[in-house]
Amino acid sequence: MTEATSAPDTPEAITRTSVLAFFAADHVAVSDNKMYVNGGFFNLLRFPVFPATLPTLGIGVVLQIPFQDTMHNHVFRIGMRGPEHQELPVRIEGQFRTTPSHEAEFGEPNIVPFGVTIPNVQIAAPGAYQLEYLLDNQLMATYRMRAFQVPMVMTIGTPPAQPDPDE
Repeated sequence: MTEATSAPDTPEAITRTSVLAFFAADHVAVSDNKMYVNGGFFNLLRFPVFPATLPTLGIGVVLQIPFQDTMHNHVFRIGMRGPEHQELPVRIEGQFRTTPSHEAEFGEPNIVPFGVTIPNVQIAAPGAYQLEYLLDNQLMATYRMRAFQVPMVMTIGTPPAQPDPDE
């Protein structure tokens, strides 16, 4: 059985690196070119008081690298901006190079998953926070989250049992 192939819509469609996914999660890990995600794609952070600590922030990115960009070094950076668009101390930087697998057909793009989990992320105040993904110093994707304050309910032990009025 053969696959039918068609021409791409534009030359850019086969020559541009694409971000297939960029998101926040509770935990993200990559193993054997597979991404494992827990609690993915949230955009609301609820805290009773500020400043607050997010116990873990997982960040997932999936890229599609065109064939001609394999065997080239790429530099990436993931950062976070706060409600005043200020850069926060959440920053991941690195370099990578992709190579076609021995199973790849000539001209086929590479799918590159990347995941990281950061512990104890400080959220200073309510408002909009934004993750940013830069590849080779070019902003490729953003992901917006909003932190807000929820009422704190105070309880002191278990309430006493009420007598049954029918007895």
